[in-house]
Amino acid sequence: MADPDWYSPADARPRLQCPCCDYVTLPERGRYLICPVCFWEDEGLDLDTPDEVSTANHCLTLRQARYNFQLFGACETDMMVHVLPVDEREQFRCRPRRLPKRQD
Repeated sequence: MADPDWYSPADARPRLQCPCCDYVTLPERGRYLICPVCFWEDEGLDLDTPDEVSTANHCLTLRQARYNFQLFGACETDMMVHVLPVDEREQFRCRPRRLPKRQD
């Protein structure tokens, strides 16, 4: 059985900010690429839709994933084995952003 043909960007240099951890780790947005810092799979959600369920990320919302990253350094606990150690994150620029307040 052949391996699936996974998408790989032509230019893999990180230029765009991960919506979960705010590190600049993604070469493109919305292409289901995985951030090495927090292991969020980027399906295109951003701070304007923080409470929308992410099917690519086990039905987490971006708000939940961002909270998890602040708490323990990954978008969810099962992904902690995959993320970069804290001392290796410095290779990526971080530009912290704030989520809009929850609309209840």
